[in-house]
Amino acid sequence: MSSDHTNATAEEPLLRVRNLEKHFDTGDSLLDRLFGDTTDPVRAVDGISFDIHEGETLGLVGESGCGKSTTGETILQLLEPTAGTVEYDGTDLVESEDLTEFRRRAGVVFQDPYSSLDPRMTVGESIRQPLDIHDWPWADSDVDRQGCSDQELRRERVADLMERVGLSADQLDRYPGEFSGGQRQRIGIARALALDPDFLVLDEPTSALDVSVQAQVLNLLADLQADFDLTYLFISHDLSVIRHICDRVAVMYLGELVEVAETDDLFANPQHPYTEALLESVPRASTAEQQRDIDPLSGDVPSPRDPPSGCRFRTRCPKVIPPANINLSQRAYRAVMDVRGRIESRDISLDEIRNDAEGNVAAALADRLLPDDIDLPERERQHLHLAFESLADGEWDEAADELAERYRSICETHAPEGDRAACHLNGLPEDVNPRTVDRVETRE
Repeated sequence: MSSDHTNATAEEPLLRVRNLEKHFDTGDSLLDRLFGDTTDPVRAVDGISFDIHEGETLGLVGESGCGKSTTGETILQLLEPTAGTVEYDGTDLVESEDLTEFRRRAGVVFQDPYSSLDPRMTVGESIRQPLDIHDWPWADSDVDRQGCSDQELRRERVADLMERVGLSADQLDRYPGEFSGGQRQRIGIARALALDPDFLVLDEPTSALDVSVQAQVLNLLADLQADFDLTYLFISHDLSVIRHICDRVAVMYLGELVEVAETDDLFANPQHPYTEALLESVPRASTAEQQRDIDPLSGDVPSPRDPPSGCRFRTRCPKVIPPANINLSQRAYRAVMDVRGRIESRDISLDEIRNDAEGNVAAALADRLLPDDIDLPERERQHLHLAFESLADGEWDEAADELAERYRSICETHAPEGDRAACHLNGLPEDVNPRTVDRVETRE
């Protein structure tokens, strides 16, 4: 997706990400190289753009596997980008030959406090490690030495950081195994703050913690941001956490950003169907909503190795736009699209249906593939019957082509763009028949 999601302010952003891609080529085994086989890469991050301004917290949210953590790691240059640019305070990190200064100014808090600390090192050694690597204090730092050696100054700073995150300096010589999960995450936060950074990537920092501990850690992060003028990229799948701590939210799906908005605006008025589905899935505390029906997303997340054409969410979207000449309810059109998808992927047991059919395989296919309660006009049933007849004869491609010719949606032929939300519901390309929008108003 090439749409440019940015914060519309005159102020220059601290972090500027443009068309960032990170693809993983998994077809590089010895056999692949010997036989010359190639595979499509996994498009974990596939052309995202956004800004983060100084002092801001941008939340990056989406389902597991959508590319959130890979985005954070690529921004920090822990992974080499496939394409795109990452500028930090005006410096292009991708082209930079020396990231030492950036390493001092940026840090990360990982998701799992149990695996992010070396069990063979004391917590004091873990927190002091960045200070040793970067030879802190630096010549231009304003540290008051008072006749202290570098080692003494580092131990004093580590003790101060332990106290600042709510732990005791007396615990410096203990090992990670002697701490609870919440305490370990506090230690990880202290280590991330060791070099007094400006920017932190917080990768699901509370997801592995108990609920009561989550609140404490979130409050700690908010306090530290105010005290140290920090800028956060907060990665999470928990929308209640995102709402509590973030100024803006970027919603990610299958390697792309589908919506970016101010937090209050996004929760009050989501513009993308995927955002709506995520918000609908959030548990409600109000007893007035205890009987509400939740309509979960249909289908599975497509493979990032072979993502859908056009809008990547279209295979699960409850608001796919039908062609202008198709007068179907959204539920009926969705059912037809599901049949198309199963034919194209050959996810139908023809032999089983032939064995159960009493001579009329096409009719058996209709009974098996179309829901009983779907109200289809006779014209559409006839068109589907022609495709089922081709399928009964084993003509998979012909059946798929017949359905594609009539039912192909703009959502699969054009990649959506938008300043806030990348969705055709918010505006169609100039070369698309505007009558397709009429179908949106007739949905169930």
